[in-house]
Amino acid sequence: MNYSLDLVAAKLDENMPSLSPTATKVMELANDLNCSPSELTKVIKLDPVLSAKVLKLVNSSYFALSNTIVSLEKAIILLGLNTIRNLALSAAVLSQMERKRLAQAFDGEAFWLHSIGVGAAAKLIARKRGVEKKRLEDFFIAGLLHDLGLPVEGFMFPEEMKRIVVAAAEVGVMGAEEEVLNGVGHCVVGKLLADRWRLSLDLAKVMALHHTPWIEGAETELNLTVYLANVLCKTIGVGLVLDKRPVDCDPMVFEELGVEPSIGKEIAESLRCEIERAKEFLSV
Repeated sequence: MNYSLDLVAAKLDENMPSLSPTATKVMELANDLNCSPSELTKVIKLDPVLSAKVLKLVNSSYFALSNTIVSLEKAIILLGLNTIRNLALSAAVLSQMERKRLAQAFDGEAFWLHSIGVGAAAKLIARKRGVEKKRLEDFFIAGLLHDLGLPVEGFMFPEEMKRIVVAAAEVGVMGAEEEVLNGVGHCVVGKLLADRWRLSLDLAKVMALHHTPWIEGAETELNLTVYLANVLCKTIGVGLVLDKRPVDCDPMVFEELGVEPSIGKEIAESLRCEIERAKEFLSV
């Protein structure tokens, strides 16, 4: 079979529908700095499931507020545009993925644990670097979605994915994808998926370039952080790790982010607790 970009794009159209109109509109409004809470409230009210999720999140132990919030608009004000956008995005993506079965070749639960771990680690790294609080969830969502091309690749090419999993133990995931799919692997699928769902340019770069942050244009703060978080989670074995070879972080990443190599050990000590908090966010 000729595993061309056109074939992958066509199979993506067959397998992955667009995100819901509500989620797309919420993300569009939340990216607009001039958007008012009342505008966002009008859109979210049209989706009872998302409305319930917003209220459930604001009243959860994740935020630990002293008073129960019953007003959707007040909840939106308290949570902030970034959190609302990321809640809508994560809910829409998880809803899409629940309709599909992960490739039989690997453990779906282990895949999500790794994804949540990378998101949690990315958020911890960003916090250690002094990133402002309202932006921290952006790092979590980027880490959560970084490998999303992998299960989608499994939906489209289930038999090939079984061969990739076997080969990845020796030559790494990207090396296995090169052998089996002529290099049209999960990073390519991730970029196509990000474009299809009209995700931000920075998030699209993470999904496409999280293994290669040294490529020109890939050296964004978000991508470098997710790359480091991914290396950390692979090193300590958080969730699905197909590549069994030792992993070393590119020294350039520490320099670009302005952190010491010891940050990995610091993050590892807090990671379990942060993963549990992340699971609470996603369970909403």
